[in-house]
Amino acid sequence: MNRNPTTPAALALALVAFAICAVPARAQTAAAPTSSVSPSPSPRPGSVHWTLDAHTTFVTQGTNGPGTRPPEAAGFANGDPLSPETPYDVFSSAPLVPGNASESAIIVQPAYSGKTFDAVLSLGAGYVRGSVTNAAYWGESLLPTMNPHLGATVLPYRITFPTHAGADDGTAFVASVLGGSIATKDGSAVLKGGWFDLTQTAPFVFVQPAITSAIPAIGMAPPETLGDGAPSLDLWQPSSPVYPLHGVDAVLRHGLATIELADASLPALPGTAARMRTASLVVDHGAGTRYTAQMLQVSTGGDLVSTTVLYGAGGHIENTPQGPLPVSTIGGQRQRIFGVAAAFHPIRTADAIVELGHSTYDADSVAEPGTGKAGNYYHAGISRTAGRATASLDLYRNEAYYANALLPYGAQENVWSVAWSWPGQWLKSNYQLINDFPVNIDRQGYRLRYGLKGPGSPLDVRVSFANFTQIQAITMSNALRTGFIDGFFLPQSDAYATLGRQHQYGLFVGYHRPFGDVTFDYAEDTMRRPAALSQPEDTVSYDNPEAVLTFSHRIGAATLVSAGLARYGMRGSFGQAYTNIDFAERIGFVGVEFAQSAHATALLSVRRTAFGGIPIQLAGPSPDFTGMLLLFEQRYHL
Repeated sequence: MNRNPTTPAALALALVAFAICAVPARAQTAAAPTSSVSPSPSPRPGSVHWTLDAHTTFVTQGTNGPGTRPPEAAGFANGDPLSPETPYDVFSSAPLVPGNASESAIIVQPAYSGKTFDAVLSLGAGYVRGSVTNAAYWGESLLPTMNPHLGATVLPYRITFPTHAGADDGTAFVASVLGGSIATKDGSAVLKGGWFDLTQTAPFVFVQPAITSAIPAIGMAPPETLGDGAPSLDLWQPSSPVYPLHGVDAVLRHGLATIELADASLPALPGTAARMRTASLVVDHGAGTRYTAQMLQVSTGGDLVSTTVLYGAGGHIENTPQGPLPVSTIGGQRQRIFGVAAAFHPIRTADAIVELGHSTYDADSVAEPGTGKAGNYYHAGISRTAGRATASLDLYRNEAYYANALLPYGAQENVWSVAWSWPGQWLKSNYQLINDFPVNIDRQGYRLRYGLKGPGSPLDVRVSFANFTQIQAITMSNALRTGFIDGFFLPQSDAYATLGRQHQYGLFVGYHRPFGDVTFDYAEDTMRRPAALSQPEDTVSYDNPEAVLTFSHRIGAATLVSAGLARYGMRGSFGQAYTNIDFAERIGFVGVEFAQSAHATALLSVRRTAFGGIPIQLAGPSPDFTGMLLLFEQRYHL
């Protein structure tokens, strides 16, 4: 490990030269920092073949305006729960700060093919120079061994609000063994170690942590899109949206059944530790019939962590312009989740799904020991296709005590966003163990979807509507009970408790013709919670519309261009009896992806951002700012 900018660059170049000159080249999709056995056609027993995946990314960004200097900046950088309104991209929660950053990574995988088994070793090297904030949040996710969001300290990252380029610059280099795997020739048994991705998991029991960086793309989509994501060439494989796990993993297959056992560490703050153990069984009959059972155990240790719940040690309420925010510290958490699921066909033209989850939770440092309860998760859905139309209905219940472990990671405030920002994970800087879309914790209700698309039709239409209500009000008494969480409403007095409601609306329209593809992607969330006249701080009433209009066109088989406009707005009240939320981010974007050869692809994206709104506190400074971001990335697969 070396931070000298000369030595790492020379070593990286030498590694590239060695890989290109000494190994046979072949095309391969972009590799994640995880090992998997992927043998060449009919490899000779006893032979070793090599693959190399590399990329280099350059990000330059400039911002201007009073919103680049939020009054909450100093407290936020030190872990204060009062989050700044700006400057960040509300589509991704990635910060918009001035600076230039270059980042490169190489993953080399020697693969041994034996008579009875195959083995792969994954070796990686990464180099960063320039703005560490831009390198950590824009472009590809950094190698795990240098990623500050996974707890690595080699990159000198810290939360800061620079107003000019060069204010947060740093340099780092790392080279390490990322992992390895060994498998039987028929793939019936695979053992992986180091950094890896799970082969299977039930998302209502466990999901890998979502990455915090904005994935490189030539387009945009709302976080709750009904579409297929940003336009992309087939050769440009999308980056993984999750971080890998670190530990050991075993997969055993027999007939229709697959068993997976894993023991791995989770992202955590420096001085803390979080570990997961899971066992899952999947019986897959094909054609959409699949049965799943999974168990998960998570534990934390080390230093106490500060979090925005009331039931931890030293819990208290801080009155802020963003509402009465609870704050406490917690540690020694223990979470267990068990889930079963079935996907099947009740009739020939219909698909059905049933998911049931049960969890228990406890912690050492809590305000009221012994007050925790078990929590449950229920989901039943059915969809039917008739001709070009598909319709579905899903019923959900996600209780306030289900999958509620508090797992802040990387930095104390890892995700940049205002307290009321939606959509997003609950409690913002915490990693949630399950997929909370479309239903969040302490919510129950239904979701309707309808789509119209068929072969030969240029028109693709998809719509959705969801209605979710609080299951239990988050009163002061409930909020003190171990494990009680409501992700987006703040505690109320017991005497004035009310139940909140959330609506979700979605629309996607695609028009595909030879001259190009035009898509309109729209999502809107509404949050409502009534309040007694004497309790104006309990008021929650706001709308959150998001829209993206995109045009894309292919130039031959090797080039795709895209341009569009995006808007993310929010208006209403949170924690006040008057309108204290009224802002919008408007983005114009253009981009191009092109295949330079069978082994190299590139992407260029440019965004212009204009953020405007009212101050979050009366007579406060303006949050307005503008920004320009350019990102260039080149990938190599050899």
